[in-house]
Amino acid sequence: MFTGIIEDFVPVLKVTESSLVIKNLFGSDLKIGQSIACNGACLSVSSFTNEEISFDVLSETFRKTNLAETRFINIERAMLANGRFEGHVVLGHIDEVIIFLEKKEEISGIEFIFSLPKNTKYLVEKGSICLNGISLTIGNITDQSFSVFLIPLTLKHTNFEKINIGDRISLEYDYLGKLLLSQ
Repeated sequence: MFTGIIEDFVPVLKVTESSLVIKNLFGSDLKIGQSIACNGACLSVSSFTNEEISFDVLSETFRKTNLAETRFINIERAMLANGRFEGHVVLGHIDEVIIFLEKKEEISGIEFIFSLPKNTKYLVEKGSICLNGISLTIGNITDQSFSVFLIPLTLKHTNFEKINIGDRISLEYDYLGKLLLSQ
């Protein structure tokens, strides 16, 4: 389980049909099989050196995420049981991808506007959403789009600083909201 509080973002070094290799910022503080959220998708470390981390990736994961096409990946190691819970419940199971449409400068941050996902019933104003692994609060919802607001600190420490209009963004709906609506 993850919290959506990104530790950092790193460059993608290599993508093949079945693997992803990223820069290693954790050094030797890793284990084979350890879970790391990469743009929100839970992946298991298959090998690592002090310079890079490799993951085996299923074709289904590449289809449901933006991992094969992005140049920078947000990373978060799995939450420790005795750790602080600062974001929201993030499982690392991407539901779909959406399109980044626009950004608007605000006084204290930036509004990022996205295409509506297929399952709009899971969008709630002021509710949680996970985009590229980042725990965010939904700002506005219209009949064509929804938005989130990022403060400068979040922008500086995530790959949202580098996204462009038209980019595909990995989305995980709020798990608790999905549970409630499935009852």
